[in-house]
Amino acid sequence: MRYSELGRTGLKVSALCFGTLALGPAQYDLPPDEAVRVLRKAWRLGVNFFDTAEIYGTYRHLRVVSDLPGAVVASRSFAATAEEMRQSFELARRELGRDELDIFGLHEQESGLTLKGHRGAVEFLASRKRKGLLRAICVSTHHVECVRAAAMLDEVDVVFALLNSQGLGIRGGSRQDMEEALALARDTGKGVYLMKVLGGGHLFRDARRALEYARDFPHKDSVAVGLKDEYEVEFAAKVLSGEDAPDRPGDAGTRWKRLLVEDWCEGCGECVKQCSFDALRLESGKARVDPGKCMLCGYCAHACPHFCLKVV
Repeated sequence: MRYSELGRTGLKVSALCFGTLALGPAQYDLPPDEAVRVLRKAWRLGVNFFDTAEIYGTYRHLRVVSDLPGAVVASRSFAATAEEMRQSFELARRELGRDELDIFGLHEQESGLTLKGHRGAVEFLASRKRKGLLRAICVSTHHVECVRAAAMLDEVDVVFALLNSQGLGIRGGSRQDMEEALALARDTGKGVYLMKVLGGGHLFRDARRALEYARDFPHKDSVAVGLKDEYEVEFAAKVLSGEDAPDRPGDAGTRWKRLLVEDWCEGCGECVKQCSFDALRLESGKARVDPGKCMLCGYCAHACPHFCLKVV
């Protein structure tokens, strides 16, 4: 496994960051024992970097690795005020079983204006850093403008941004625009790691090439991949480390994912408000998905009050 220093944080992270979204209720909702087996496989392969978020519901899964020597866990919340962030921060400490958090920050920011609107949350996190309870503050985003804005903020230590070989899901610019924005973030000393390198699953049929693009992109420290089984962990770890990674025989594990909207949908529109990719709309009183835009994040499932949506 290859390792890098994550910007100026002093944290050493593996080339593969284990993205835990797929383990949680918005996607595969693995039983605890199965999730633990996959996480332990990653650790044995040298993966020490694990990504989660409050909305993922996977803190309980990460308890198995969060207290191992050298493990680095990154998380985020939608909190905007200092009090909201205090609650999110304490929830993470409690559920991960940690006094000190490695990386914590703002989830799904869009621009310099949204960062400004979350100023109270940022100032709270800065106070936790001063007290030695937090190593680094992060911002996650799909937006080129937000990467550029975060690069200029002294309080931000780490940028977690969307990038893939086809430019799928990038907002406010092209793949080249995002590449240039991330280069700027690295130049200003930020740690950088990438999300959605498989395009939310759209690039799974050529996963090797998609991972190689992310591996070879020079302005990053790690690549987060959503993983659900031991084969996926080993394949991603080997490709991102430049090792030989044989394809799995047959088509096991290559089933196309989709967003399911159940028949009992009442068309309340909460999912449409939640979707940052404009992939959902209301039509004839029901939610409808545009598969070409959907990045299969599953965030809409959390917003649905009637449990009508799920990535399957």
